Amino acid sequence: MFFWFNAGAIALIAVSNLLFDSLGGHWITLPLLWVAGFVTHVATVHLYWTIRRNTYSPGLVSSLLYVVVYYLLIRYGLGQHLMTSADFAIGTIVGIVTVGAFLTVGPTFLFPRLMRSQSEAPS
Repeated sequence: MFFWFNAGAIALIAVSNLLFDSLGGHWITLPLLWVAGFVTHVATVHLYWTIRRNTYSPGLVSSLLYVVVYYLLIRYGLGQHLMTSADFAIGTIVGIVTVGAFLTVGPTFLFPRLMRSQSEAPS
């Protein structure tokens, strides 16, 4: 299940990038929502759990690459007027509310609860 979920997410990211590369313009919001969502995930899951448990959260270092990409989008995308501030705001807000919220609630609350209920279910 986990494999197919990740495969589907990667396929959606690829489609988002292809749409923006092909159509340009306001389609920047699709790849941007993924980056904003993953940056939210870095802060709310990996960084939080590293501080809370005082131990390394797997994925913290590699997920910081999304923070770098997000910074570059701000610095060069917005700074050089390659995208509108409205597109940036929409992509960021939608990414936080959808991908970011799911990747925050899923690993911290939803998935552990589902796993507990499966292990407690009678065979």
